[in-house]
Parts: sequence; structure tokens; C-alpha cells
Amino acid sequence: MYNVYLKLLLSALFWGSSAVVGKLLFDMLTPSQVIFLRFSIASVILGFSIFIIKKETVKISFTEHIKLFLLGGIGISLCYYFYIKGLFYSSAVNAGLIEATIPLVTLFIAVLIKEEKFNLLDTIGFITAYLGVVIIVTKLDLNLIKNSTYNIGDIYLLISTLCFGVYNILVKKLTFAKITQSQKLYYIFLYGSILLLPWLYFDSLSQNLNWNLSILDIVYILILSLGASVLAYVFFNEGIEVIGASKASNFINLVPIITIIFAIIFLNEILDKSQIIGMLTILTGVYISQSPDYLKKVLNKNS
Repeated sequence: MYNVYLKLLLSALFWGSSAVVGKLLFDMLTPSQVIFLRFSIASVILGFSIFIIKKETVKISFTEHIKLFLLGGIGISLCYYFYIKGLFYSSAVNAGLIEATIPLVTLFIAVLIKEEKFNLLDTIGFITAYLGVVIIVTKLDLNLIKNSTYNIGDIYLLISTLCFGVYNILVKKLTFAKITQSQKLYYIFLYGSILLLPWLYFDSLSQNLNWNLSILDIVYILILSLGASVLAYVFFNEGIEVIGASKASNFINLVPIITIIFAIIFLNEILDKSQIIGMLTILTGVYISQSPDYLKKVLNKNS
């Protein structure tokens, strides 16, 4: 049992470090290179494990390939295009905090398509968390609010969370006959990487892309591809199977805290007043929305 908790903690550490590692790689690589290398290498690692080591037989219909292509396009290509662009222009701290709202975005989309309903705690949590996002994006500066001159990176990050929310809904709704979680992840990463190639190509036309990576750069890329993209998902899925989704999901709440700690240590980022207030507001909103199930059941009965 303790082994599972350790793996869940490692998942949070990998995910929490990804924004910081991405920032460090920008010294040598463009955003398109970083995100392409992350998921293309992750797909190679998963493919090697599935087809070479485990020698699994994969039976997927054409229709299921279309579904996986859609998931790769939205969950990898679109989501991480906006995420990595946002990270380039914004701070790792902001990326970690805005990313923390993904569960609420997913819930909001589910409500819009009438898959779920908001109860009182969900509503309070959603409003509170996005009040925190507004605080971070506007920096509590009235001039920024008046002139609508926000950091474009934060806007990209918000669009990224919307894409990931749509992805989460599609993962729940799209069904597959005979495919394991690792196989599904492999094809999502593979198709997502293929769809990132045009961005990489157009970047190569406008600038000379550097592919001479140092040992440290390779280590950073492996943290993103092997750690944050393969092991983190495998460990997290294992945690869900052993202790359940609700308990395993609690570890996701550690991700923005880990990101902030790593950003302060490795990037020398300093939290300003608006980020501290925004962080506390977002985390409060997320905590409220993830209140114990028995409280939500009581509210549902009374609503």
C-alpha cells in the first residue's frame, strides 16, 4: 500500500516539475521543439514497452483510431500548444496555478453538455477558483483591467485548460473494445506528436532550430517524456485501481504547490502579492469543489 502512495507522490512531483523543466529548456530550444520531443519520445518509450518488451497484440478498429486521433489532437496537440506557448510568455508559478483549475473546467463543461449538475459547493468552488485566476491574470492592477492589457501567456494557459477539460470529457465518453490504458496512451501520444509536426516545420522556416543538446538538456527532456508523460500517468492509473479515484486525485492538489517550490528554487521566481492571494483563492476554490461526497449528497437532496 505504501508503495502506491509513493508512486502517486512521484506522479505529483513529475507533473509539478514539468513547467519548471520546460522553462529551463527554453534557453536552448523553442516551445515547439520542447513539446514535440516530450511526446514523441514518450510515444517511443511506450511503444517499445508494449510491442518489444511485453509483445502485446493490439486490436483497434478504424473507428477507434479516429477516436484516438481526436484525443491526441485535442489532449496533446492543441492543449500543449497553448500550454507551452503560455509557459514561454508567463511564469512557471502562473502555469501551475492556472493548471490547478482543470478539474473545475472539466466539471463546468460536463454541466454545459448536461452530463453533470452543479451543486452549491461546486458553484462556490468554481466562482472562488476563477476569482483567483482573475487576480493572477490582472495582477490586481486597475490600469491593466482598464486597458485590457493582460499577459498573453496567461491567456494561452487558460485556453490550454479549456482544451484539457474537453479532452477529459471525451476520454470518459469515447469507448474502446479491447485496448489497455498503456496502449491508449501510446496512440494518443503518437497522434498528438504527428499533429505537432506542422508547428515544428513552420518554426524551422522562420528560424534555425538548434538540435545540439547537452547532457543536461537530455536529462530535462527525459524528465518530461519518461517522467511527466509516461511514469506519472502509469503510476496515477495504478493508484486509482488500488485506492480509488477520489483518494488518488488528492495528490493532484499537490502539483501547483510543487511547481511553486521548484520555480522558486530553480528559476528564482519570486511570488508577488497578487500571486499569493490568487494561489490561496484558487486552492480554496478547488478544495471546496472537492468536498467530501456525503456533503454533496446532502446538497443534492436539498436542491
